[in-house]
Amino acid sequence: MGRYISIFLLAIMIGIVSFIFIIPSLIGPDSAGEVDMVIGLLLILIGSFIVTQLFYIIDLLQKNKS
Repeated sequence: MGRYISIFLLAIMIGIVSFIFIIPSLIGPDSAGEVDMVIGLLLILIGSFIVTQLFYIIDLLQKNKS
C-alpha cells in the first residue's frame, strides 16, 4: 500500500510543479486567475488518483494472471 501512496504523492508533486512553475512561464504570469488555479489543482488531484488506481489495477491483474 505504501507503493501506491508514494505514486500518488509523486504524481501530485509533479503536477503542482508543472502547474505553478512551468505553465506560467510559457503563458505569462498574469493570465491565471484564482478560479483557474483551483480548478487546475483539483484536476491534478483527480488525475493523480486515477493514475494511482490504474497502477493498482494493473498489479492486481498481474497477480491474478500468475
